Amino acid sequence: MRLRKAAGYANRDDFADALGVNRATFKAWETGRTRLKLEDACDIADLLHCTLDELAGRDFQPAAYSDPRQQSLNHCYSLLDERSKDDLAGIASTFTADASRLAVKSGQDTGDEAETVRRAV
Repeated sequence: MRLRKAAGYANRDDFADALGVNRATFKAWETGRTRLKLEDACDIADLLHCTLDELAGRDFQPAAYSDPRQQSLNHCYSLLDERSKDDLAGIASTFTADASRLAVKSGQDTGDEAETVRRAV
């Protein structure tokens, strides 16, 4: 119920309609009277934008990244639909393909700090 409400579905009926299932069936799932099939659980998790672990009430620990920007990017990626993920992957590949955007690795002292900074931006 917490995940459903957090996703903006204030009542069971609206969520059941969005999911395309009978309202009584969804109520039985949410109250624990009947168990979900894996396929139904996946559909619900997709609609709620959560993992199956979260749906099952398990403590979900997303991957930790030392760089908070990577953590933020991964979170944003997880919210995208498949087409948007493909688009984003294509955009990201242009950054790595453009050698002028890559910074000189530390430890390779070129003696020209300005050149290193220019290449990083």
